[in-house]
Amino acid sequence: MKERVILVFNVGSSSIKYSLFKNYELLKSGNYERLKTKEDYEDSVKKIFEKINSEIDIIIHRVVHGGDLKKPSRITEKIKKRIKEFSEFASLHNPKQIRVIELCEKYKKPQYAVFDTMFFSEIPEIARTYAIPKEITKKYGIRRYGFHGLSHEYVSRNMKGKTITCHLGAGSSISAIINGKPADTSMGLTPLEGLIMGTRSGTIDPGIIFFLEKKGYDAEEMLSEKSGLKGVSGYNDFRDVRSKMNKDKNCKLAYEMFVYSIVKAIGSYIAAMNGIDNLVFTAAIGENVPMLRRDVCSHFSYLGIRLNKEENEKNSKMISSKSSKAKVWVKKTDEERTAVEEVLKILRTSE
Repeated sequence: MKERVILVFNVGSSSIKYSLFKNYELLKSGNYERLKTKEDYEDSVKKIFEKINSEIDIIIHRVVHGGDLKKPSRITEKIKKRIKEFSEFASLHNPKQIRVIELCEKYKKPQYAVFDTMFFSEIPEIARTYAIPKEITKKYGIRRYGFHGLSHEYVSRNMKGKTITCHLGAGSSISAIINGKPADTSMGLTPLEGLIMGTRSGTIDPGIIFFLEKKGYDAEEMLSEKSGLKGVSGYNDFRDVRSKMNKDKNCKLAYEMFVYSIVKAIGSYIAAMNGIDNLVFTAAIGENVPMLRRDVCSHFSYLGIRLNKEENEKNSKMISSKSSKAKVWVKKTDEERTAVEEVLKILRTSE
């Protein structure tokens, strides 16, 4: 295989993570956080290229919403236009990812987009379809797209049977996967649906949106940026909520609501799949908070799911007890490596 040096950008709503690979070998990585302005992003991209100090062959971007694009794509004006079109459904992410793509253009290297929605492109019709008029769904491409696909795909590899993957971080989602094929996922048309998140409300009664709009509020801004843990407790960072929950009743409530939303999602997927063989926790919260995993799994003791207390406290790879009816895992996600693998797979076929 031809040797390539690959720079991967994972651009979030307030952060940029980067990783440098030589084919599949990770050479270096880093991140910039608490980015707020256009200038912050420009400065971060400039610093990343200065730090790398090596010749790049390919630049890869993780793009949150790719809509109906089902495979990695070489970034052209046409692909950029498609990403911009789906910015309406991922307003916190796609515009910033487009900005970084455009900042990278001056380096004159081939750029590829790998979409978080790809993994869920073939979920069953019963799971992806919303119960609204069909002519509207067809006209505007309204369906369940799902997100965190690179993460859910990575941590579910080699899992046989019925698996539930829990990507728990500032943004959180849960997926049902049967023998490697996604059956359902908690996020929908946008990354707003599903679990309670750092600043996102997750699933709520749609009537609340109508009410807020009638009262003159910007419902999209409120539900995307001012709700979730932040709306209930005043803190959007789970670490703050957790550290203050013993003294602050609002933080305690926010934590319990977060756990409850996870439990409901897992329970619904166990029912939908008629069982569970593997339960996987990943991402910043899922990988590093034993208390949350314990509190979530305690709701499924009736199904015979049991943790090994010591292994859970150590964040071990397998944390279920020997007597547990399903295996419970803690797996470190690697969205950047998955993006590299997806692009190299495409390039290999053309060599």
